[in-house]
Amino acid sequence: MATEDSLLHAMARRIQATVKETGRCLITAPAELEPLKALNPDALRGFAATHGLTAVPRLGFTQLEFFAVHLPRVSSSLV
Repeated sequence: MATEDSLLHAMARRIQATVKETGRCLITAPAELEPLKALNPDALRGFAATHGLTAVPRLGFTQLEFFAVHLPRVSSSLV
């Protein structure tokens, strides 16, 4: 049986690949949601942040959506 760390690492790789390809990743399968739901909210934010992602729970945590983190652009002033 896979350890929780290796399972989360595999999930992170899959999520990153999907986000890179489509711009977002929506997790809806109960088997995929289970290890992510086991994390407390701070740990989930930390998991997402360490992989350059933002996690957004949807529909009472029956779905979890991931997006790439985009740093705000610095506006340049015209002279």
